[in-house]
Parts: sequence; structure tokens; C-alpha cells
Amino acid sequence: MAKVKALYGFSPELEPFRSLRPGQMVNLLRHWGADAVFGGYQDEGFVAAAHGAGLPVYAEFGCFVRQQWWETHPESRPLTAEGEPLPVVEWYAGVTPSIPAVREGLLEQLGWLVREHDVDGVWLDFIRWPSRWESPQPRLYQTSFDPISLRLFSQETGLDLPEREPQAAAALILARHAAAWTAWKCRQITSWVAQARQVVAAQARRSCLVGLFVVPWPRDEREGAITRIMGQDFAALGAHVDVFSPMVYHRMCGRPVSWIAEIADHVGQLSGKPVWPIIQTMSQPDALSDGEFAQAMDAALESPGSSGVVLYNLKGAVDEGRLDAIRQRFARP
Repeated sequence: MAKVKALYGFSPELEPFRSLRPGQMVNLLRHWGADAVFGGYQDEGFVAAAHGAGLPVYAEFGCFVRQQWWETHPESRPLTAEGEPLPVVEWYAGVTPSIPAVREGLLEQLGWLVREHDVDGVWLDFIRWPSRWESPQPRLYQTSFDPISLRLFSQETGLDLPEREPQAAAALILARHAAAWTAWKCRQITSWVAQARQVVAAQARRSCLVGLFVVPWPRDEREGAITRIMGQDFAALGAHVDVFSPMVYHRMCGRPVSWIAEIADHVGQLSGKPVWPIIQTMSQPDALSDGEFAQAMDAALESPGSSGVVLYNLKGAVDEGRLDAIRQRFARP
């Protein structure tokens, strides 16, 4: 089966597309070898042209993130094990996944998106407990020890916890009930994804994939941080997801190119679902040569565990002059 080759971050406002009609935009994307795009779904003319050419159009949906949630629902700002509010890291402001108002609000927003826009798939992003992870040595926080989360955890487990004393509750949980806390965090993520799947199935205009952008860590890395910190259980999530896209930004994470294929294989084995790794196109935090970028595309496409690749992002590819390299690699069988 042919592997999917998708471009992330399409917009009619990008330089190559600004003077083009929708059909010409689609032709250009096809010329580069893309057979799916993320973005542009707000433009009905583009979507119609893409569908006419058999080009799927996908949307990204950010979940437990954005400082606006802190403003409208102050209880959604995570509390760390030290009892302190989670700091903003650059642009990243994580949101507690267990807060009912946030969970319900996100489901409403997701339903609106798939009703209003004729998308072929929705990839859930920031679908985890809060931590900014995209670096070689990220600062990982145990969260969230707010009264609502502690009450929900207590109700499910029967534990008696000091709900108004986050630091004391965190010390007790992490010392004596860490496994139960990890399992509960994973259930919070998995249960919301299951609800999101139901919303998409019931309200989307057409058959619509549900994908996940997931943290690219094996189960044993960083003392099990993929479940212990992030709450992402790939095996459990596989029951509700069509495609997994591990965010294998190898230069951001200080990893070799070979890591891309290793993670694709690992996620595929655990989830039992197709894997489209998403790789970086831009030089961040340092130079990404054209040769190394080509190797990264090869690693993603040639991995036995991969069913495709997503390039993050199209603007980076345009700015760094990588479109010919993409076309050459995507044209290969």
C-alpha cells in the first residue's frame, strides 16, 4: 500500500499560493507530491477543489492548551507538586485535562469544527497532561493537584486526600499511590479521546479520520514519562484513533535521524494503528541541512512501522527552499 505524504500548515496566504485560484493551489500541491494537507479547510473554494482532485484536507484541533482557558476558567491552570501554578514556557500554557468545563467546552468546539468545515480528518493536538517536552532535556512537571482533580481522583479510588492542600496531597500521592495516579491520568486522556471520537462520528459532514499528535517517547524512557507525566497510553488510545502521528522533531529533541523510524515502529506496535510520523522541515534549534532533511524523510517513509509522513511545516519548507527536495522524495515509489 502506498504511504501517505502530507504537508502540514497549508494556507492560501502562504507566498506560493497568494495569486492562485483554488484549483491552481491544488495542482501545485500535487506537483510537490502531496496527497494530503493539513490546513486550508476554512476556505470552501479550496476544499471543493481539493476534494475534486481527491486530495484529503485535515484539521488540527488543539486540546489542553492556551492561556485563554486560565482566564475563563482559573481552575484549569495546573498546580505542580510544589503547589505552584504551572509557568508559561515561551508560548506554551498547558491546561488541566480533568476540568469538566474545559472537557465539555472542547467537545463543543470540536463539534462546531466538523459541522462547519468539510474536513476529511481531525488530528487532536496537546492531548496530554501539561509539560513542554520539545527539547533534549525538558523540564517535566507532575500535575495537576488542584481541588477538582484531587476530588475526582479521590472519588474514583476511594482515597482520602487533603483536597485544599496541593503540596501535601501531591507528596502523599507520589509517595504511596503513584501507580494509581498515573493510571487515572491516562484514563482522563483516553476517555476524552473516546468522547471526541463519538462527536466526530456523529457530527462530521463526511467520513472523518481521528488522528493524534503524540509525544515520541517509548514507555520506558524518562522513568515512564509518557504515561507518568503525559498520560498517553498508546495501547488504550488505539481503540479510539485511526492514525497516530508521533512528533519526531529530531533536531529539536537532540536525536539522530534513526530515532524517527524507531519511534514509528514502537508506536505502531503499541497502538496497533497506522503511524504517520510528523517530522520537522525547519532549522530549529540549529541548522537542518538539506541532506539531513532528506534522510529524515527517508527514515519516516521507509520505516516498517510507518504508513506515511507529515511534514511540519509547509512555511518552513518554503522559507528554507526545500520544495524541490520534497517533490523529488515524494515522487519516489
